[in-house]
Amino acid sequence: MKILKKALAIILTLVIMSTSFVSAYAEVSKATEAVSFSNISQEELLNKQLSEKGDNKITFFEDGVTDFVIVMPDKCTEPLNEAVVTLQSVLEEMTGTKLPIVNENQADDTKKHLCIDTVMNTQRPTDNIDDGYQIVIDDKKISVCGTGENGTRNGIYAFIEDILGCMFLTPDDTYIPQQKNIYLEKMNKIIKPAVQWRDVYAYETVQNKWAAKLRLNGIDIESDDSKLNIEELQYEGWGTWCHNCYTYLSPEDYFEEHPEYFSEKNGKRVTEYKGREAYLCLSNPEVFEIVKDSLAKKIAENPDQLYWDFSGNDNPFLAGCECEKCKAADKAAGGTGMGTLLPFLNKLAKAFPDKYISTLAYLHTLKAPENIKAEPNVVIKLCSMPGDQADSYLDGENPNSKQFKDQVEQWSKITDKIVVWDYVVNFSHLLMPFPNFAVQAKNQKFYEDNNIIGVFHQASREKGGEFACLRSYVLSRLMWEGSNMNVAECVSKYIAAYFGEAAPSVLEYMNLCASELYNSNQALGLYDGLIAHYDGYLSESNVEKYSKLINKAKAVVNGNTLLETRLEEVELSVLYANVLQPKIDENERQTVINRINELCDKRDITMVCEWESLESFNQNGLKNAVSAEKKELMKPYLIAGGIVAGIVVIAVVSVILFRTIKKRKQN
Repeated sequence: MKILKKALAIILTLVIMSTSFVSAYAEVSKATEAVSFSNISQEELLNKQLSEKGDNKITFFEDGVTDFVIVMPDKCTEPLNEAVVTLQSVLEEMTGTKLPIVNENQADDTKKHLCIDTVMNTQRPTDNIDDGYQIVIDDKKISVCGTGENGTRNGIYAFIEDILGCMFLTPDDTYIPQQKNIYLEKMNKIIKPAVQWRDVYAYETVQNKWAAKLRLNGIDIESDDSKLNIEELQYEGWGTWCHNCYTYLSPEDYFEEHPEYFSEKNGKRVTEYKGREAYLCLSNPEVFEIVKDSLAKKIAENPDQLYWDFSGNDNPFLAGCECEKCKAADKAAGGTGMGTLLPFLNKLAKAFPDKYISTLAYLHTLKAPENIKAEPNVVIKLCSMPGDQADSYLDGENPNSKQFKDQVEQWSKITDKIVVWDYVVNFSHLLMPFPNFAVQAKNQKFYEDNNIIGVFHQASREKGGEFACLRSYVLSRLMWEGSNMNVAECVSKYIAAYFGEAAPSVLEYMNLCASELYNSNQALGLYDGLIAHYDGYLSESNVEKYSKLINKAKAVVNGNTLLETRLEEVELSVLYANVLQPKIDENERQTVINRINELCDKRDITMVCEWESLESFNQNGLKNAVSAEKKELMKPYLIAGGIVAGIVVIAVVSVILFRTIKKRKQN
């Protein structure tokens, strides 16, 4: 009987395991409640208050006529000059009148002035407005100025968008309402950004100097070299960015004579491990001196750069140096690579007190150390690993988002200078619908609550990702305006301005995506395949609904070439979700991929994920992806079936044992 009882206990355990496995197969996320986008008519999109007179208003334009001229500094950089010219052209398109631009020494006092200035006369000593600006509007003068040219430029673009009601929608498209009469409210406002250093890493933000109009300061907007790629234009203000320890002390120069300068693994000093670059031995005092001297040379060559990064290489297989000294330091700090890295950074920071010295909190250095504080000029670039774009870091109710929430809160006790490195797209499927707008305002609030001085939103470096321009626009405005910004209203206005009469169907599609993700209670990961959401927002029935909504939108704007072309951006995402469906007919799949190729060719899109080209996707990638999706779809059932089969075998064996024992007792 004891054998039988044991067998029954095993069977019961397996049944419970199989039940819990099947129910827990999908990663669950208590998603942030979906934002609801509302339709805004073209008439509502116009800023009607501009055309209404008032007691506290001045007349800027009346019947397309104005008494104002634009007055700018005698000397200014090209980016500021470009902003002024943009202001002039926007006003001309709005009103039909081209304002003259004159220098300060040519200004006619009999005219009213729209002054562009770089000296904020009313700034108080206690004001720290970074690259913010001041706008003053009174009876005879409109003034836009900052504490420097960057702030003034931001003020000009803010005047165009926030006061005149225009929108810089894409690198090539600006929404400009027609407005013959413009009456402006009198004001005197100083406005500064919610985030000190702001970047959206995306192909689109570096095109046609769009980053300047988005008021980002993490991108080089002064470069006129069209041959420069995204990597060369990003990281404005940084002399070095990340994964760079070998640029300070290279294996080519030192390993042969001094292998002890490099990381130890399994008792050997290595410069590579499993095909990836290794690390330096940071407990070696000679390493510090070499790195310090190398950094001094770099700073001398680029003295204007404020931030200088020293961080480990990108190797997920190696947790830093494993020599006795490094291991002891990391263990004493609570089991994190920051036990060796942060003291090293602190010494560099003391050596260069007028610069910010930064490093990556990433992989084995992600965890905050115990009993170590950062120097005041040390910056921690903290990567959102793991992340969940369905649940905000502020709520932290999914294991992944909670883990990052805890990391930020722990680091904020160690330093008041954190740059968050956030990931905001699906890197495995750049074209697939990715409804993550709901979490962004709460994430921004979380940043504001936790000493975040900069945000690096990593989107797609490839051209034409899903809602690439919209996402860049919303994130840029959030970093400027702060968490009080109404994301739903911002998105709704953008869609109305960009898609015109097709906007209602596009908004309906976006709302359906977001609500279906929320209702599924599933996490939204950075490498999710379609099957991760096959019983949620990417189900076969939902994708079919999306297709109908896009077809409805296309029918509304039939014949409008501009709007048809813009709708193809959304159509492409829906087609991509459709082509990965595991159950569609192969002939239909071929029709869909043909249309995808047609649209990608038209839009010059060459990559479907961060590491796979469209060409590769056509050859084998799609076939492999669908095969993988089918396997994932069947995995829970196969495993559950295996468990059930095991239970049956055990049950049969138990019965045989029971009968054998019974016969023995009878004999």
